[in-house]
Amino acid sequence: MSGSRTKILQKLSSHTSDVTSVDFFGNSLLATGSSDKTVRVWRWVAGNGFCEEPFSPLLGHKYGVTSVRVSPKGAVLASASVDGTVMLWNLATGEEMNVLTQEGGEAIRACIFSPNGASIVSSDDNGYICVWGPDKSLRRHMKIHDEAIHTMAFSSDSSILLTACTLGNIRFYAVEDDFEAEISKPDCSIDAAHDMGVLSADFCKVVHTDPADNFSIIYTVATCGTDHFIKIWRLFYIPANVDRSRKSRLIPTTPQEHFAGQSTIYSTAVMNASCVQTIAAHGSSVTCVRFNSTGTLLISCSLDKTIKIWNQQGTCIKTLSEHSRYVNCLAINSDSTVIASGSNDRSVIIWDLTNNLTIDSHITGIRSLLFKLASKTTDIPLEFICPITHEIMREPVYAEDGFTYERTAIEEWFSREKIVSPMTNVELSTDELVENGKLKQKIDEYIKTLDLDSFE
Repeated sequence: MSGSRTKILQKLSSHTSDVTSVDFFGNSLLATGSSDKTVRVWRWVAGNGFCEEPFSPLLGHKYGVTSVRVSPKGAVLASASVDGTVMLWNLATGEEMNVLTQEGGEAIRACIFSPNGASIVSSDDNGYICVWGPDKSLRRHMKIHDEAIHTMAFSSDSSILLTACTLGNIRFYAVEDDFEAEISKPDCSIDAAHDMGVLSADFCKVVHTDPADNFSIIYTVATCGTDHFIKIWRLFYIPANVDRSRKSRLIPTTPQEHFAGQSTIYSTAVMNASCVQTIAAHGSSVTCVRFNSTGTLLISCSLDKTIKIWNQQGTCIKTLSEHSRYVNCLAINSDSTVIASGSNDRSVIIWDLTNNLTIDSHITGIRSLLFKLASKTTDIPLEFICPITHEIMREPVYAEDGFTYERTAIEEWFSREKIVSPMTNVELSTDELVENGKLKQKIDEYIKTLDLDSFE
């Protein structure tokens, strides 16, 4: 990717004010929201690019739209607004389905569907969240921050909810029961995660298990904020279906606090976190971070008018600089072929990550063998995937932390940092690597069984 210029595929200029939020469903449906009070829905048509649906724009909000999200099955679009409402729209017809009103009527800064579709969560300027069930009834109304909550994120398994506020604090809640249980306090907290505020967060869809016990789950989370940094965190969790009396090397048996730079992490007996990477990412506030669906790339945008594409070792492999004002938001389609970015210049730019697309392309299909292999992570044994690159390993090696990595990836990691585990952030006594020959043989045999012709 670094050797060629990512080209603009299309520019959408229908909004009349700042574009505040964008979201894809699949490859070819795009929703955009704006301070102009409208939501617009676009669908890719080969020969014309993204075309606005006949029922678009969606009108109903009294003030600016702050967040748009498409439901996991693609049938419903949620839009949140400063007017204190979340409006639900039928994506087939554009008809208004429901209006959810924030308790207290506060301005809503974010809304999000749980990946399993069981809940909608909205957050407001006073640090409250509202949780709405499948029947759209209000299930929870909780104050969990002292300032406005500008971002929320769910883990891909819907087990963990992240919230973060303009004071720079992050809270993690275990919600495996789809909010059936009462929530009294967070299961893990990070204070001063970003100086002067957290603006965006995202969970990587690739989840690991600690090889030391085979039950502690390791999530990867990216956050960004007004301090110009992106931070990569590992979140460690003992799920409810495990005997929690069993000890984990990653989670203290009693609540503790520890430090990551200027940040303070508060663990509980079921959840802990560690900052494994801090990236000086942009020249101004970083407004949005998103992992692609395979976890191989991280995309960020900023008030410095740029979008940056990062690999999982924290190397910037591309900078996109076509917006003329602040870039507020971005989204990546499901097969990582296209990025949409929204800006205060009132435009949404569609970027071609493959450098092979045209307006005539059919973007509903997988574009490459590499992506096809990487995207089938549900079929590929997780042990074949490098925890750093999230790609299939070719030369797997053991490190002292018990994890197996792609040799070049872990060697690069050790060359940049002091000798610490990329997964646990625990200092290691040696950077010696041992070939995992048994796993390499299994990977080689697996690749031979693939029908490569079917991917073309």
